[in-house]
Amino acid sequence: MEAIKTIQDLIECYKKLPGIGFKTAERLAYATLHLTAEDRNRFILALTDANEKVQKCPKCGTFFDDQCPICSDLNRDHSVLLVVSDSKDILSIEKTNGYHGEYFSLKGTLSPLKNRTPEEIGIPQLKQRVEKEGIKEIILALPTDLEGETTAMYLANIYRDNPDVSITKLANGIPIGTDLEYLDNMTITSSLKGRVSLKKGN
Repeated sequence: MEAIKTIQDLIECYKKLPGIGFKTAERLAYATLHLTAEDRNRFILALTDANEKVQKCPKCGTFFDDQCPICSDLNRDHSVLLVVSDSKDILSIEKTNGYHGEYFSLKGTLSPLKNRTPEEIGIPQLKQRVEKEGIKEIILALPTDLEGETTAMYLANIYRDNPDVSITKLANGIPIGTDLEYLDNMTITSSLKGRVSLKKGN
């Protein structure tokens, strides 16, 4: 016997979340149904509010519900741009209170196997912003896996011969494959302070 269509639809919705397969989606669907009516309504209201109010900043990629708190901050250092592969990493860095420049969120990392090209992940838009705003330093806070390193090297090659733009990455010490969201503030702050140049001879 299969679940009724209403529950199947709920399962399919949960399956759209990253890392969620059928079994996990099924458990989440039934767990949702076992919530009290009050909790279910609160869940629905929160999702509805997020759908109607939350926006993604077209400039840096962070989420906001009024105005972007980062891009509207005139006290930030507009000559430094920190690049992440996912907008959720912006919050991880902001929590440290150790970085006061601007951000740019790529749409993932380069991966020929997954058809993620420079154009697909937003590198042309990044280049345009660097040129338009006169960015002096690009800090790469990308994943430490193969795809992240490939993306870092690709960007380093773009600015290798540009004397007006330095390009750095977070210091070594972050475990391979670890996302920024799982690191403590001290580790992220230390990696920012100890960032290393990706230009030869620097």
